Amino acid sequence: MSQFICPLCGKFVSVRHYDPSNFEDDILLVQVRGLGRGKGVEITEKYSLLDGDDPELLDLISDRVDVLYELLYEDDEAEDEEEDDNASLSELEKELRRDEEEEDEEEEEILTT
Repeated sequence: MSQFICPLCGKFVSVRHYDPSNFEDDILLVQVRGLGRGKGVEITEKYSLLDGDDPELLDLISDRVDVLYELLYEDDEAEDEEEDDNASLSELEKELRRDEEEEDEEEEEILTT
């Protein structure tokens, strides 16, 4: 059985059973209470960290997500920057060509008069 380590929390996750489509689109903090030896736990309270109840924990999560985003998309951002640079160069080249054409037209007018 293959597993991966969650890059956000560090827990082992089964690849076969990993299905993020069932996840809530929220960052929840859950309070639990033990049911006794070997009987598990029950959720006593559940609330969203996005409501601002624990800004320090939310900052830790946010910082980690920033690192993961950079890890996943740094190549895409570099390509986008390169494309932007190329587009800027292309616009400059077009402008230079227009200027040269205008200068040529002006020279032709001077020569014909």
